[in-house]
Amino acid sequence: MTKRAHCKSAAFLAMLMIAFGCAAADRPIIVPMKLLGNFPVVNVTIDGNDVPLVVDLGNSGSVALTQAVIDRVQAMPTGETSRGIDPKGNVIEYPKFRIPRLQIATAVFTDVIGELDVHGRSYQATQVGQQGFLGTSLLKVYKVVLDYPHRRMTLVPPGSTKGQSAGCKGTAVPFSPTWHGEPVTEADIDLGRLMVWWDTGAPTSVLSKRFAQEARSDLSDDTVTTKQLTLGGTDFGPLQFEICDVSLPAGFDGFIGYNFFAHHIVCMDFPGNRLLIQH
Repeated sequence: MTKRAHCKSAAFLAMLMIAFGCAAADRPIIVPMKLLGNFPVVNVTIDGNDVPLVVDLGNSGSVALTQAVIDRVQAMPTGETSRGIDPKGNVIEYPKFRIPRLQIATAVFTDVIGELDVHGRSYQATQVGQQGFLGTSLLKVYKVVLDYPHRRMTLVPPGSTKGQSAGCKGTAVPFSPTWHGEPVTEADIDLGRLMVWWDTGAPTSVLSKRFAQEARSDLSDDTVTTKQLTLGGTDFGPLQFEICDVSLPAGFDGFIGYNFFAHHIVCMDFPGNRLLIQH
């Protein structure tokens, strides 16, 4: 082979490598998912350890890990804490830890700040074999397709042209701007219009007792089934809600939980501040 021919071959190989790298970066990442006790669970890899975590759209942090996992993966404490309020009104302090590398399928995250998985006595997490929770912080660069019927979560990278084929399609429902990029939307049900948080960490859909009683003072049941559930101009009803005495911020009326996700593929388009629902 002549030197010129060798150079041309090398240049062609380099172009192929660049093209392959771009294609790989554009490719959606499929993450296998289990449904355990009405909760979606995925495995993440930390320091060579597989760690099962509940995917929790109600948690705006990165990851919350049990103390046993933190000890096993040698996460380093930062000396800082964050503070939150759970739905029962308990104020919780969460010690923070630094995780050098965390992997979800082929998606790699470095220098991740996670928290200790802590819960108030009156609002304990349901145990389904998880070792913590995966929040939305690491996922917000992606369109996240939650496909309970096929037991998978798909992460569609920014700028990818493959969103629709990966399942990110359907009725578009904008996020409420009041909640700054969190998966909170308006919905219309038989009792009126309300603001709901889309929460994969909720084992069912929930209405706050305050909202239910203000909408209908004679409502005394623990559950209500709405015939209408209008989202983005499309009716997805009926849907059953549990009525719970929960402490929620003003203007926030309940959760869309497992019983909706179980029957619809939902794409959380975080970059587009919206979700898309397949009917």
